Amino acid sequence: MGLDIYAGTLTRYYSHNWKTITQQLSEENGQDYKQVDENGNEIKPVDDIGEIEQIRDVICQWSDGLASNIDASMKTPLWDEKRESEYFTDKPDWEAFGALVMLQACRLLNRPVPEYVENGWDAFDEPVVKEAMSQIRDCSLLSEVTLWLPIPKDIIFTTTLPSGNEASISTLTVLKNELEVLNQKMWKADVATILSWRNEKYYVPIKSKKPKLILGFIRGKNHAQKEKYSTEELAQCAYSMLYQATCFGVPLLLDY
Repeated sequence: MGLDIYAGTLTRYYSHNWKTITQQLSEENGQDYKQVDENGNEIKPVDDIGEIEQIRDVICQWSDGLASNIDASMKTPLWDEKRESEYFTDKPDWEAFGALVMLQACRLLNRPVPEYVENGWDAFDEPVVKEAMSQIRDCSLLSEVTLWLPIPKDIIFTTTLPSGNEASISTLTVLKNELEVLNQKMWKADVATILSWRNEKYYVPIKSKKPKLILGFIRGKNHAQKEKYSTEELAQCAYSMLYQATCFGVPLLLDY
């Protein structure tokens, strides 16, 4: 499955009252686009106001429970679920997000960053990423975090989500700091430059790995050419998306 990011209220997210960037672009071009779940069933937005309020109540109770578990002195609500502000969404997909994770792993372990990655690669299968994840405990990008909350705390923890699934959670404070340090160590880019990295050109293949021929036959099981992309440029594109998402000061999720 592909990877999208979403920044907005959890009520909007769980009631499916948001559209991925792919949905938005499809509708702008007059194309029909339907979201489906892992079983192939169409995901439809919740229209009933009463049901939306029930979802909001569940989210608020869940966040209050988090507050008491994190720090009994924390003021609640931790963020405003009742203000239906605009949301932010984009689609780094796993290749670009994985490139960012790879870049972080290589930097923290002082290893060279691979120049290219191939289409369909999985960063979490890479030895350097596995090593970093096993050694570094205070980095949300290397802790399989799927939700960052607008809480002024430097924490990473595992808990049960409102959906009932268990997940690793951190805070926007942690992610913002990780992104800032990474930028200072790697690029020292200003805001205008960071925003410019959100560019489709980074998804254009750099090279193609042609299959080897022996006596006129393709060698190996994979007969298709492997498209290759610049690791750093993909990482910068994902960086730009996450950077923009953190500026909204609302929950940030990985949606897949």
